[in-house]
Amino acid sequence: MKITIIMLGLLLFEAPEAPAQTTAKEWFDKGKSFQDSKKYTEAESAYKKAVLLKPDYTEALHELGWCYNEQAMYNEALDALKKEEKNSPKDKAQNYFEIGYSYKMLTEYDEALSYLTKATSLDPNYGLAYKEIGNCYFSKKEYQKALDNYNKYRDLKPEINDSKFYYNKGWCENELGLFSDATMSLRKSTDLDNTNSIAYSELGYAYYKLKFNDEAISNYQKAIALNKADHASILGIADTYYDNLKNYDSAMAYYERGVRLTQKNKGAYYRLGWCYNDKERFKDAVFPLQQALLLDPEYAKARTDLGYSYYKLKDYDNALSQFRNIMEKDSKDELSRYYAGFCYYLKGDQPALQKVYNELKELGSKYAETLSKYIK
Repeated sequence: MKITIIMLGLLLFEAPEAPAQTTAKEWFDKGKSFQDSKKYTEAESAYKKAVLLKPDYTEALHELGWCYNEQAMYNEALDALKKEEKNSPKDKAQNYFEIGYSYKMLTEYDEALSYLTKATSLDPNYGLAYKEIGNCYFSKKEYQKALDNYNKYRDLKPEINDSKFYYNKGWCENELGLFSDATMSLRKSTDLDNTNSIAYSELGYAYYKLKFNDEAISNYQKAIALNKADHASILGIADTYYDNLKNYDSAMAYYERGVRLTQKNKGAYYRLGWCYNDKERFKDAVFPLQQALLLDPEYAKARTDLGYSYYKLKDYDNALSQFRNIMEKDSKDELSRYYAGFCYYLKGDQPALQKVYNELKELGSKYAETLSKYIK
């Protein structure tokens, strides 16, 4: 019996110790290691275990939220980051930034702006927060506010290698009529990424507005070379020929090409119809002008040109239908009354001709004198 007790004691003495449980800090460190290696799924798992052991572990909650954001799991990120917020994190600005970023990616821009603004109020030098505030305002189409915040980000971080940032900034500048500034921003965007067709297109637009026509056409062509279906750039070249160079043959060719790719640009349809009328191709002008009016029934210029096409085709009833539509809505429109007068004359309707003549005379229009010659 004594021997048995002694042997049992020896066995207990020599038994290996049970492995110690992994601590929350150790799981956190594992998570950081995975995170640094961009193994975000493994990092997420480790951070979850750290939080399971220590629910108020703000650092682990923050990194867990960051990993969720990196994996586009924005609702899960908010859950972790809001828990971090409740536990008073050491770096509140970073917490607010990540929450704001999650909301931005969920397109909840007002919530995003609330948190991102809190981040900059705590840390006025938080450059990335200004950038994301700018992105929120950009998405809300509040371009001046977007540009103000983009400029703050640029001032805080002069060395920026983000092509999309410069594209967004250039877009805002174009929208605000700052075309010279836009060319500088958009050139930086294309320098950083020469495969981005929309940046070349936007740069072409800035040059078009500045009437730097060769540069405009060159950049539009670069955009088209990258994306043959880029109707915006094709129509941009058309606008350059139409507005700046008054080369209507070239404009017409590009408008024809552009409207084959998009049926939603009323201005392109109108200008194509105008070019056909200018070339006395009145029958060809009818369809694009009708399309412009289908897109916008209140498009008076397109309606006037459509009426003119019918007038030149001697289809006076359809012409008058267009002109009357304009005259009923605009008591001061001179051109519709002028051409309506000719239609009335050719139809032998002298009372109607007299009426539009009187209206033009009352408006002090130069067209009244011309029409007076047809009144019997």
